[in-house]
Amino acid sequence: MKGNVRNVIIAAVSNLSTAYNLSVISIVQVIIENQYCGGPKGCKDDADLAATACLVGAIFGQLTFGYVGDCLGRSRALQLTMAISIFGALISAFAVPLDSSSPKTVFHFLAITRFVLGVGVGGVYPLSATIASESAGSSTSRGRTASIVFSMQGVANLLVPIIALALVQLPNGNGNPDSPDDLGLSWRLMLGLGGIPGILLAPYKAAETREAAKAAATDGAVEVNAVVSDGSSTARMAGAPQKMTLMQALASPRYWGKILGCAGGWFLFDITFYGNQLFQAPVLASIFNVAHNKSAPSHFEPIEGDLSHNRALQMIMIACIALPGYYVSVCFMDSLGRRNIQLQGFFFMTVLFGILGIWFDEMQKRNLAALLLVLYGLTFFFSNFGPNSTTFILPSETFPPEVRTTLNGFSAASGKAGAALGSYFFTPFNEEYGLPHTMLACAAVSLAGLLLTLAFVEDRRRSGMEGASQTRPLLSTAIE
Repeated sequence: MKGNVRNVIIAAVSNLSTAYNLSVISIVQVIIENQYCGGPKGCKDDADLAATACLVGAIFGQLTFGYVGDCLGRSRALQLTMAISIFGALISAFAVPLDSSSPKTVFHFLAITRFVLGVGVGGVYPLSATIASESAGSSTSRGRTASIVFSMQGVANLLVPIIALALVQLPNGNGNPDSPDDLGLSWRLMLGLGGIPGILLAPYKAAETREAAKAAATDGAVEVNAVVSDGSSTARMAGAPQKMTLMQALASPRYWGKILGCAGGWFLFDITFYGNQLFQAPVLASIFNVAHNKSAPSHFEPIEGDLSHNRALQMIMIACIALPGYYVSVCFMDSLGRRNIQLQGFFFMTVLFGILGIWFDEMQKRNLAALLLVLYGLTFFFSNFGPNSTTFILPSETFPPEVRTTLNGFSAASGKAGAALGSYFFTPFNEEYGLPHTMLACAAVSLAGLLLTLAFVEDRRRSGMEGASQTRPLLSTAIE
């Protein structure tokens, strides 16, 4: 039991580190744009490159370390991926322009280092989810345990803007808040702090869960052989533990629907979630009908000023609305079940995005910015009390132990592919068609996620993890 608690704590802190490192760029980017480019328009494409590089690295890390987790074990793979995360976070803090004559090339430096960081944080997804699920005491608490681990994402999303507000107040050098050279310490510390959780975890090692998961599958097979008393070879083969490779899982029609449900749902969800999360600036600017803040110090804009102009304050408000969604999921994950929570999450996302899309202009004309902000924040609440939590949990209990982290990583990588797609198209789509049409597009994607969940996601309440229970249907067949 003590080892299981330690595993959950290690997985939770690892997930906190991952979420912080993914989210912090949304504020760091603003500061660097004003420091090196005189504002966002001076290096928009370069900044977007740095923002999406981490997602691309995450896809690579999820595919790679999911496989490593099945080969070397969850614990050793998690240590390795956290080491890469620490290195990526710390080296990002030393970013400088690669070309002294072109200050915006600082984003090219960040693109390289944050790709490395992405490889590390991407690997955490399948490993932390699997460790949490395999460390749960029983099937009746497995969802709650994994949800607690994943809730650290919400804590990180709240910490990022709070830390940013504190760090931009630091006396960074020459004491002149309008000087570009006076900003370096704040954003460097924001990036470097992403390595602290991993450093704190370095002395500790999670108990290995891979062999325990395989043993559970083997025990199920032994139980089958014990029940079948005639000793026939057919019965023994039916109950034999099945060693499955990745290619066998992908080639088996039995797993096609499971993969589509886990990977496809994650892909569709992350299009809207990361498209909105990483590029909140145009959304929030549209909500508050603010194009440019003339009153705030130019090089801090929009990190200082009132709520209408301060990105960090707006992010804090959204995070506070969204955070309870994680803990509502913790409370109901095992009673309502992953499938039902994912269904209602996609449903309310569809409704909320639809309301924002249809009535946005009218609410903006009536100066209802607070209502718009709350509605926008609720899309994140039902994301968290919905597919954001369930997609993290489902793969770790849906696939057999031999390929559990591999297929978990494949599902997570599908999600990050959706995130990259949403991140790439969100801003230009918003600029071309306006925020109402962008919200309607998000509603359409959420509806597609709802339909896919209905068709392919299983209700795994109180059921054993795949692999430990996969021989049970064979028991009745052998007895018959």
